[in-house]
Amino acid sequence: MNKIQRSIDAVLSGKLQIEREPNYCLKADRQVIEDANDWRGGEWYALMAISKHLTPENRRRSPTVPWARSMEQAFIDQKMTVPLSAASAGDVVFSRLPSDFGHIGLLGIENGQLYVLENATVRRGRSLGGSLNWVPLPQWGGLTTVGRMPRDWVFDAAPPAPPVVVKPTSVAVSPGPRVLIENSGGGWDNVAGQRISRGGITVNATDPGAVWIALRGGK
Repeated sequence: MNKIQRSIDAVLSGKLQIEREPNYCLKADRQVIEDANDWRGGEWYALMAISKHLTPENRRRSPTVPWARSMEQAFIDQKMTVPLSAASAGDVVFSRLPSDFGHIGLLGIENGQLYVLENATVRRGRSLGGSLNWVPLPQWGGLTTVGRMPRDWVFDAAPPAPPVVVKPTSVAVSPGPRVLIENSGGGWDNVAGQRISRGGITVNATDPGAVWIALRGGK
């Protein structure tokens, strides 16, 4: 299952509270991604190595607080992008409006249509309270990059395949050789595999390649 979508659904239903103050778009989406993966606060930044991709303006003005524009650069530098036509739930989308800070949103699905969960200073789409919007993707203007995270950051691990049980094939077993010798009680003894003497006659029933005969002794 798409665990990013699951956490977005929790935001939409009010079960997950994320940053609602404006100008914290990167923080809000980070909180959703980290909730989906049970990560500590800020772990997504570390895994994306965002400190190595800060834009010159971000590094000069706010070296300890990454901007959405720097996260976009991290996705671009690490070739973690896809065309807009391939966008899907769990991807991140970027805009360079405003040009210095940039803007980020997180893609989810509602009624088969892609939407963007964003923390923004403008109201568009459906307001979720505070600065949060849930916006149909076509209404999200200025898109510059679609970022694609590793699959295991987006989807639950597949359950292990059940063990393959091979049922034994039934094999018809032919009956073993029979060498019948009449006994004193009027019945018959199977002496296959034995060498016996009875009534002055020796019967060698130990040879598996022999043709067996039932012998009846005289009275």
